Order: sequence, then structure tokens, then C-alpha cells
Amino acid sequence: MDEMPDLEELADMDETDTLDEMDRLRAENADLRERVNAAESAISELRAEAIERRQQVRALVADLPVAMSRKTLLRQIASDAVHHPNKRGVVVRVVNKTRRTVRNTVRVSAPR
Repeated sequence: MDEMPDLEELADMDETDTLDEMDRLRAENADLRERVNAAESAISELRAEAIERRQQVRALVADLPVAMSRKTLLRQIASDAVHHPNKRGVVVRVVNKTRRTVRNTVRVSAPR
């Protein structure tokens, strides 16, 4: 964008230069208005999509059970482990996770 002329430059311009400058500024202003309108419409579309996503998430959450007891959770985990097609892989992951947890606990609680 061109730099705006200061007052001294405006005083030195003749009437046609001033009119040309005014036309240029009007055109620039119109361009900026178009860009602002495009940005505002994009923002409104994004807001509408965000509201729609929130409603979808709320619908998903409404389908989830409100609360689950520890006993039910452990029973479900055990049932999933028993019926899992890759039992060996599950056991290896559980053992590795247990080792990491113990190692990290020892590392954090060890004096420095």
C-alpha cells in the first residue's frame, strides 16, 4: 500500500492530484471493506461449525454412562483381557507398563 501523504504534500498538490488521491483512497477503502466482510463471513462460518461440533460432542457425552463403579470397570477389563485375540500382547504391555510405572516412581522418590 502507498503511504498517505502528509499535510504539506496535500497543500502542494493541485486540485486534480487531490481528486486522484481521494479516488485512490476510496478504492483502497472499498478493498479493505471487502476484505473485512470476507473475514467476518469466514469467522461466522467457523463459529457455526464450532457450535455444531459442540452439539455433536454433547450428544456423544449424553450417550455415555453417567457413572461406572470400580468393580464394574475391573470386571469389564478382565472380560476384555480374557476374550482378547492377542492375550500374549496384552500381558506384555501390562508388564511393561507396570515396570515403567515402578521405575518412574522410584526415580521421582529417590533423593537427589
